Amino acid sequence: MHPLIQEAMRITEDLGDVVFIGAVGIFLQTKATRESQDLDFAVAKELPAELLDEKRYFVRKVKGKEARYTPRGYKIDIYTRDVSGIPIDRVVATAKDIEVRKGVTVKAAGVEVLVVSKFRAAAKRRGTDDVDIRTLVQRKYNAIDWDVLKSLTDSEIEYQRIRNQMDALHRMQLKF
Repeated sequence: MHPLIQEAMRITEDLGDVVFIGAVGIFLQTKATRESQDLDFAVAKELPAELLDEKRYFVRKVKGKEARYTPRGYKIDIYTRDVSGIPIDRVVATAKDIEVRKGVTVKAAGVEVLVVSKFRAAAKRRGTDDVDIRTLVQRKYNAIDWDVLKSLTDSEIEYQRIRNQMDALHRMQLKF
């Protein structure tokens, strides 16, 4: 089993109801891996620092900023308000239980949340977001609930931009 998925299982055991986004969310939804240095997850309620400390999730200063790590040394980013502008309650409500081992599940953000958040992130920066978008098109295009995706966007313009780019990428892949 991939080490990040093993760590996602441990985080779920330690902290309860968490929803993985980012690279781990993409991996859980698509089974396509990419290198990642951290695990990003959303929680419906903020996790008190005392609880994290008690569970040995430690803080380390990196490049002048404090970063939280799991007891096993993986960097984590915990989202408590929104994920790329998508309210946490929507992220949690649309999450999917993914079986990672017989009888063991981990929650991943829904495909629609991943698509919208990756498009928004890609608009701000260059990098792995484009790879993640292509992976989602390749592996999950036919599973997208376009009504759910539309409900997660801020406007008809944003929805149409995402839909048009996803459709174009899907058509390009069909030609190969």
